[in-house]
Amino acid sequence: MPPLAPSWRAPWRTWTAPAGTRARYAEIPTPLGTYTLFREPGRRLTATARAEARERWQFRLGEDTVLEVDDAAAPWYGMRVRMRRGVRGRLDGVPFTAHARGRSLSAHRRGIHFTLDDGRTLSFTVHRLHRHLVRRTAGTDTVISRTHGGGWETRGLDRGETALLCLVTVASLDRLLDPPLLELL
Repeated sequence: MPPLAPSWRAPWRTWTAPAGTRARYAEIPTPLGTYTLFREPGRRLTATARAEARERWQFRLGEDTVLEVDDAAAPWYGMRVRMRRGVRGRLDGVPFTAHARGRSLSAHRRGIHFTLDDGRTLSFTVHRLHRHLVRRTAGTDTVISRTHGGGWETRGLDRGETALLCLVTVASLDRLLDPPLLELL
């Protein structure tokens, strides 16, 4: 199974800069089809939103918008900061809030959690040497994907879960799961 990675990404300078207009920034092939990332300036016109370069991200599968993030920011550092503060969006039409927690050396204290309004929680967590995507429904946790050799398993996921995996991979949010000492190396 090939690793989940973009087959095309905008040039580096364009990729890391704030979005000026709506444009295609990446394409990610998956077993379900190719997801396309569109970025555009955020809808909020406040001075804070402009200063933080807030953006709106959409992951489309064909003509369907599967994942929308309203309070996104430019990739790498900006998006990681936004995830720590919390973002809002929609996954297959279901509103969610998401946030990253933890800078602890303890693996179980680090994670990225997407809380959906339909009662589900999808979390990216660290478990020993692997990373897991865990679905919590009615108090029951189910590991639905995990890393193998640095890449995520993508079989058996629905299109929304695959879109979240694309977001975490393409925006380098999985670096939020790394131990804080790794940044010092």
